[in-house]
Amino acid sequence: MVQSAYVGLLSLGRSEQMLGRIVAYVSEKLGRFLKKGDRVLICFPAGETGGIGWVMTRAVERCGAVPVLWGPDYRWKGLLQQAFYSRAIAIIAPPRIILGLAKLKRHNGTPIYIRHAVTAGSVCPDWMIDGIAKGLDCQTWGSFGLEDSCVVAGFSCGKSQGVHIWEEEYCVEVLDPQGRVLPAGQTGEVVLYSKSDLRLRCALGLTGRLEMEPCPCGEKTPCLTDIHPGRTVDEELYRLENQLQQWTSVLDCRVQRSAYGLELELVVFAGEKLPVLPPAARLTIKPWDPKHHEPFSYEEKVKNTDFFPNSH
Repeated sequence: MVQSAYVGLLSLGRSEQMLGRIVAYVSEKLGRFLKKGDRVLICFPAGETGGIGWVMTRAVERCGAVPVLWGPDYRWKGLLQQAFYSRAIAIIAPPRIILGLAKLKRHNGTPIYIRHAVTAGSVCPDWMIDGIAKGLDCQTWGSFGLEDSCVVAGFSCGKSQGVHIWEEEYCVEVLDPQGRVLPAGQTGEVVLYSKSDLRLRCALGLTGRLEMEPCPCGEKTPCLTDIHPGRTVDEELYRLENQLQQWTSVLDCRVQRSAYGLELELVVFAGEKLPVLPPAARLTIKPWDPKHHEPFSYEEKVKNTDFFPNSH
């Protein structure tokens, strides 16, 4: 049932009429800070109509700004160079990619011109939002929906943490373990549904809480805050990964379990202090090599030519 609701919401979002509404909605949000001719670095594939990259590219163009697609060099080095040479004033990307760019900017002392960072495609915890804002000296914004699909159901306002729900099209409920709707301010499982088809109710595998008080930005729509992966993730691994990523000396990390136990793989900046690491069945620490290292989160996608047609 959960899977069919997800597919149903996605199919609805991919309809021609709904895609137009989503692009217009996102364009209105991006228009708060984009001006005609501004260059925007987008770190999602733009060719697939059903993806977040397609929506963001169309929305940027609708604002009169210029989308700059990341590639064909998908290494960390390529990202830093493209951010510098494109003179992009904004970036739209998964949170970990933007955080990595902020760390590279600090480590290399590279002057980049990004003043607005839009996180999309996955959950961005509050500490990461703060790290991006400080590392890039920029304002942060966030998109909320079905992972990296075209479905965008909310957007942040830049004045507070969390995302305002797109009330005209979607509704969010927060449920307790028994499936009962919780009052505003209480944390529980996040369920998204479409107002045009109330049968499409999808549990997103996230936890969060709804705030109903008026926001400093003036919006009165519900705001979903304190969003984290829920029952679908290993809480211990998620916590450890967050602890490692908070270190500016750690550019990238991969944390997983195998039949042999905990496995850690880190890409670090040589000569900088590292965190204390837990015992692991397999531990790999590699100094950042600009010639080779790509983001772990993109490794498989970069090799998939359907995802990034220009890669390799």
